[in-house]
Amino acid sequence: MLKNTKIIIIGAGAAGISAAARLIEKGLENIIILEGKDRIGGRIHTVEFSDNVVELGAQWVHGEHGNIVFDLASPHKLLDSSKCFNDFDRHIFVTASGEILSKKESVEAFKIYYDISENISDSIHNAESYGEYFINQFYKTFNENPFTSRDRAEQLLDWMHKFDNSIQCSDSWFDVSAKEITNYWACDGDLVLNWKDRGYKTLFDLLSQKISTTKNNFSIIEKIEFNKNVDNINYISNDNIVVKTTDNSKYMASHVIFTASLGVLKEKHMTMFTPLLPERKQNAIKGLNIGTVNKVFLEFPHRWWQEECAGFNLIWSKEDKEKFITLYGQEYEWLCDVFAFISVDYQSRVLCAWISGKFAKQMELLSDIEISDGLYLLLEMFLSKKYNIPKFDQILRSSWYTDEFFRGSYTFKSITTEKLNVETKDLIDPIITANGKPIILFAGEATHEHYYSTVHGAVETGFREADRIIDFYSMLLLRLIKSLL
Repeated sequence: MLKNTKIIIIGAGAAGISAAARLIEKGLENIIILEGKDRIGGRIHTVEFSDNVVELGAQWVHGEHGNIVFDLASPHKLLDSSKCFNDFDRHIFVTASGEILSKKESVEAFKIYYDISENISDSIHNAESYGEYFINQFYKTFNENPFTSRDRAEQLLDWMHKFDNSIQCSDSWFDVSAKEITNYWACDGDLVLNWKDRGYKTLFDLLSQKISTTKNNFSIIEKIEFNKNVDNINYISNDNIVVKTTDNSKYMASHVIFTASLGVLKEKHMTMFTPLLPERKQNAIKGLNIGTVNKVFLEFPHRWWQEECAGFNLIWSKEDKEKFITLYGQEYEWLCDVFAFISVDYQSRVLCAWISGKFAKQMELLSDIEISDGLYLLLEMFLSKKYNIPKFDQILRSSWYTDEFFRGSYTFKSITTEKLNVETKDLIDPIITANGKPIILFAGEATHEHYYSTVHGAVETGFREADRIIDFYSMLLLRLIKSLL
């Protein structure tokens, strides 16, 4: 059976729901949203856990000024500043031998990290990779202010590398283009705003105006068909695009807004689109990059760390790491890339372990028992000299890379992006017919020139592509009116 509609949106994440909300608001309600999973949200995934909810995906609203998500949430007082990151002196750095760094050392480390990353100097143009630039700046700062020993500075730099990988979503900061990183914009204001006890899923209530001062509640959920894995998008006919799913359902529409992740495009674009996407767009898909960041939430029977503690940052010496791998084997090496156990806002008994890069992908192949045993070993090794650590009651973890509907967490711009001379615009530009009709449109965080990797970037792109269709029909109407005059 072939279902006919005006607009098909592929993906019910932040970009897809935003596009649907804008279209419905403007009166274009003949839409179907095809979602591969059994839930909305995409890389926003709020889950009930322990005494509240946790975020397996997007964690914070990053910034206040120029941030569409903040603009939606702020009037309803839905956001709160995260104590986890804002107070440097509440973070504890600890070595593999259980030595806790002085507050002076830990605060200075954070200050140096944020000073380098948030105040990029012109000297970045002399570096090929962001990693090269950062290391040069770090040692320049350290030589001017040797706040700790040289060995300890090296260990802290190694931690900064892992921490930065979780921000960039890269396997290594040597993969990140120094030139391209200057095109990323950070919104001014608090960069770590949480959703209190409601979770990031609240964004979808805001977009559908379930939380609103008006009574215009958009019925977006009824437009969604779940468990629909798109297999092919046939746009040979400019007027009737046929979308087929793996369960052999078929849909026909005049426009398709594609919002699935860059990871999905990388894996499937050669078979998903008929005809093949233009070479320029294929090159963009190849040149842009997506990495993996994973989290493991650990629920304890009681809180054993201090109330004012924002979390524990793990630093290794080369000798400690070699000793650890010799003792436990290469299969435990992934634990060396778990760079922090962070307290979770509005969760008194939960810590969140963070890991990024190649070992984040490898970790997804392990069982829950292997993950649990490994993380408990790590906590005991680093913290048992000072704390009595109970066993976890339960764990909950993300697996963004092995999930066929994502194949990664979020986008970054790499050395390859630069070498292939790829611009985000190459991915953004829709496929347009000779008469100017946009038939295949692309949205999602990867398609934002400056806010890639963020939810607010994804939301803006959903609005952008919906507006592109709205503008097309407005122009048709205008031409019709002119022809009748």
